[in-house]
Amino acid sequence: MKIQTGYPFYGQNVGVLVFSTVTPRVPGDAGHAASFSYPVRYEVVRGGFADLIEGGPEIKAALLEAGQRLTARGIRAIVGDCGMMSLYQDCLGAELGVLFAGSSLCQIPLLWQLMGRRGEIGIITGHSGLLGERHLRASGWTEEIPLVIQGMQEEAHFSEIVIHGGLDLDVDRMCRDVLAAGEKLRARAKDLRGVIFECSNLASYSADLRELLEVPVFDTISAANLVAYGVEPPRYL
Repeated sequence: MKIQTGYPFYGQNVGVLVFSTVTPRVPGDAGHAASFSYPVRYEVVRGGFADLIEGGPEIKAALLEAGQRLTARGIRAIVGDCGMMSLYQDCLGAELGVLFAGSSLCQIPLLWQLMGRRGEIGIITGHSGLLGERHLRASGWTEEIPLVIQGMQEEAHFSEIVIHGGLDLDVDRMCRDVLAAGEKLRARAKDLRGVIFECSNLASYSADLRELLEVPVFDTISAANLVAYGVEPPRYL
């Protein structure tokens, strides 16, 4: 077996792009290393999620530079910690030369296929007023895929912690907020068959939402697991 050399560390195949924030992270959140069953390498990106609302050359360059720092250290797959990094899914994937899941939203076309191209996909996003058509299209969404988008901005604890940067995270309150949004999503959908959490802070509650809605739930961690499998599948023989 040939060992590739020339890196300062080894044993990490997946990198995670994160913004420099102090928002509390819990297991399930892509910003918490215990969310992964394999080692990951974090890289901090200059800027914040607000820069991804409209996008622009500065945030694109910052994402690319952070991704290049990871690939220079031997990282073979990269995941974005903010769902709106989807804005640069295509160009970063092409320029970095490794598997790149800029957002959990890149699973929209896959879920549509898995659902038999019928029904509706629910998207639970941090703020429905900020997630635009450009973010969805960059993720592979097309008009043939029916979406029902539910924002978390009206849920009090989520707004306090994630949108306004609060530090006193109460996991039980956050879970109740997520389930409240799930109830609203279900009430608005006609034929809900699957859900994707756009916001990476919410993957901690995927099991709770799955139990409530009784449909498949996907998130940032499921996207990370997919690319992690691709770059190092298990050896059976």
